[in-house]
Amino acid sequence: MKKMDERRKHPRVDVSFPLECTSLPSRGYFCTVSKDLALGGVRIISNNFIAKGDSFKLNINLIDKVVDCKAEVVWCSKQRVAERYAAGLKITEINPLHRKELSSFISNVTGQ
Repeated sequence: MKKMDERRKHPRVDVSFPLECTSLPSRGYFCTVSKDLALGGVRIISNNFIAKGDSFKLNINLIDKVVDCKAEVVWCSKQRVAERYAAGLKITEINPLHRKELSSFISNVTGQ
């Protein structure tokens, strides 16, 4: 049986950074934190359930840079020990400069 990480397209790093999620197209927003991050997506924590397929504009704070992208919710589940939800978001749109900055950040963290 394959491990979860072996099925991923991109290396994933465990990081907890602040990010702002703006709902598209309604423009409502909330602030949260990442739990892990990859070039293809991010896992976040939310106080509320987020439906699969919902779209967001994300501002991900990478210490010295802010990366903007668009993402879509691919899963959301209630955490076992808290009254919060974890959600996996797939990055659907990112400009080349921000993609390069995100890739460089992940490479620095993983040492690759």
